[in-house]
Amino acid sequence: MKQKFLSASLLLFLFAAEGASAVDYPRIMVLSSDDPLFVQHQATLEDFYRCTEAREPGVLPPLSLFEYSPRKGEDIFSLNARLGLPYDTLATLNGAGSTQAFDSHRDVLVPNQAGLFVNDPPESALEDMMFSALTATGKKPQKLVVYRNGKTYPMLFFPGEAFTSIERAYFLGILFEFPIARGTITSVFGPRKDPFTGKPDFHTGIDIGAPDGTDVHAARDGVVSVTGNNKILGNFIVLDHPGGYQTVYGHLSVISVTMNQRVSAGSVLGAVGQTGYATGPHLHFEVRRKGNVMDPFPLLAVRKN
Repeated sequence: MKQKFLSASLLLFLFAAEGASAVDYPRIMVLSSDDPLFVQHQATLEDFYRCTEAREPGVLPPLSLFEYSPRKGEDIFSLNARLGLPYDTLATLNGAGSTQAFDSHRDVLVPNQAGLFVNDPPESALEDMMFSALTATGKKPQKLVVYRNGKTYPMLFFPGEAFTSIERAYFLGILFEFPIARGTITSVFGPRKDPFTGKPDFHTGIDIGAPDGTDVHAARDGVVSVTGNNKILGNFIVLDHPGGYQTVYGHLSVISVTMNQRVSAGSVLGAVGQTGYATGPHLHFEVRRKGNVMDPFPLLAVRKN
């Protein structure tokens, strides 16, 4: 029986010319040489690698998509190994912002080329980071339409590209490092009573108790965008990070960086203090994205209790 094989360009034509609302992608049933579609996928993927690695320069095979239903025990990393595709390629094509999100899919799409896929326009923090980094270096994407989970998605494909270190950290759930080597969480993100008045309040970050003068470290590579002092945060620092993120460090006794300074993750920014609206020495640590505060805990490499 003749196997179905749809290229990205043909899919685009079908969507545009026929207004199709669904695509029957060729389905790989088993990841072995017993499945002719798996063999076909592996052959065209090998052609892609030969061309892009300049082992045998030539014309790239057309981008084609297959479908596969992971079996019990198969996750993004085992599929990465068995298919010969980077996990970031599999994740981005399937719109997964984490390993858990990918592994929850009953069916996944599998391309015959390695690279990064981004919704057009980007729809998540991870996609914002990828799109900004790729377009800043002048990368030119291919445009395609993907049918997934009952919906169509205009997407951009950047062949041969891979996650940066920060994108990889975000995908694996460790976007930020803990900003103090040793500290105790004294207040979490969210509703609480004001420590001075006892009235209902909303805490926009986490408080980390530590002795006065304890070093405060940059939670991620970034640029110092603000240093200052106000009645609430006392002496504080704001760092800008890729993807529209900012981290805030408040109640400092000392500020050791200057405006527009580039810092690396782990660099000393200042020291713990109790300046501003504080009942004792601690660090107020805050994460913002596009100006909106968010709970830092899900993004920290080390979860402190």
